[in-house]
Amino acid sequence: MAEMINDRLQSKPCMIGLLGKCCKHCLMGPCILAKPNDKGVCGANIDVVTARNILRFVAGGAAAHCGHAYHMLEYSDRKYSARYIEKKAPRYLYKLWERLGIVPKIHFEHFKDISEALHASTMGVDANYGHILGNAIKLGIIDGYFGMYLATELEEMEFGLPSIRKGIVDLGVIKPEKINIAVHGHFPPLAEALAKEVKKKENSDINLIGVCCTGTALLARHGIPLAGNFILQEQVIVSGCVDVLAVDMQCIMPSLSDLAECYHTKIVTTNELCRIPKAMHLPVSGRKSASDVAKRIIALARINRHNRNKGKMKLSNNKTEAVVGFSENNLPLAEWAKMLSEGKIKGVVAAIGCENPRVKENWVDFYRELSKDYIILTTGCIAFKLAAAGLLDGKRFFHLGSCVNNSRVAEVFRKIAEIIDKQITELPFLISCPMPITEKAIAIGFFFAALGVDVHFGYPFLLTSDTKIADFLKNLLKKDFRSKIFVETNPEMLIARIRKEGLSDKVKN
Repeated sequence: MAEMINDRLQSKPCMIGLLGKCCKHCLMGPCILAKPNDKGVCGANIDVVTARNILRFVAGGAAAHCGHAYHMLEYSDRKYSARYIEKKAPRYLYKLWERLGIVPKIHFEHFKDISEALHASTMGVDANYGHILGNAIKLGIIDGYFGMYLATELEEMEFGLPSIRKGIVDLGVIKPEKINIAVHGHFPPLAEALAKEVKKKENSDINLIGVCCTGTALLARHGIPLAGNFILQEQVIVSGCVDVLAVDMQCIMPSLSDLAECYHTKIVTTNELCRIPKAMHLPVSGRKSASDVAKRIIALARINRHNRNKGKMKLSNNKTEAVVGFSENNLPLAEWAKMLSEGKIKGVVAAIGCENPRVKENWVDFYRELSKDYIILTTGCIAFKLAAAGLLDGKRFFHLGSCVNNSRVAEVFRKIAEIIDKQITELPFLISCPMPITEKAIAIGFFFAALGVDVHFGYPFLLTSDTKIADFLKNLLKKDFRSKIFVETNPEMLIARIRKEGLSDKVKN
């Protein structure tokens, strides 16, 4: 882990805020509700405050994923059906969501729903914590379909499907003898344009590497090496050999610009939403601008290479091979369904989400142990951590891509259920997010809970034992969706629970 992050971790998290007991949505506050019967100045109790905070987390995550999809629509100049969710969701789930009134019916209404969630959770509007949490589930569905599903589908239409291949991950992919260009973020158009450019003979001196989810997409589609996840983005600069770091949007640390001043790396922002002080801004809006910006970045990197300071180089030898490029289109789902029916595997678990530097527990060994009995799917930054541990073998661990590609996980669950002729919630599936950081991770969890899949978080995230929220959310999900969202911060306790109870219907209910 980068030394810079370790230094900043000396600033401890606010435990009251972490547990959702702080309200800062009006200027009579912030109000801290430390005791069970405390109320804010307006009279909101802990349950209302916590529910509002959860809703705002999910709204933020849905805004990020839906924004990603919207930017892809603009980039590719494509349209999508006004009945998009109806066409994608299992029929029995769609009927349930219709009955509960949580399916948006008007084209682009999902952006209105995100706006209305922020409206409802302001001071003096929705004070019914149950109704607030119901809206969080609705936004989870929106995040899943108008965010992850749509973004993944558009990217596959524009850039092609991933293919199963071996790739190399970790900081050792940075090559001092080459001109190194790193791409970082979540939005792939510029990265794809760079991938085309570096294949040209005249650019054979360029070493293109990825960081975070943009890098994950390049790894799956082109086998371009992945230098690091969210945690390692600063270390990419500290190598002293990265001549340009081009960033798009989401999970980009503001510290990069200050850090680059200590090295020779040029930071280039490429999305209109993402501006960083002292960084060069070269916006990408369509195919032509992506190609033009890619060429400018290569020219900039070629010039900037001469500014390297060899005395500051800190190169890593860490490199690991990983099998990547899986999707619902190339996995042996019929075989898995048969193995599940015959008891040869106990279920399917998806390890998703971030790598939170505040989480010190060993979740890698948890999944290693779980893989003896379960198929492990993985996406996002946690996938990099599993890859660096040598677990992504394409035999028991299967890498399905970036954060928005959790739609592929949902499709795997849907298709296996169809093969067995069961509903998703009747099967032993689990979403496990052991180290969440972003609002997106929480929104993803609410989406899978609405699908009928149990969701595990490994960091406290607002669900506290001394409020009604955890029990209410559990009962609400159990009643209508036969799923639950739960927190377990101890991997040893969770593995013991799974060994004892499995992921059976009995545990679900």
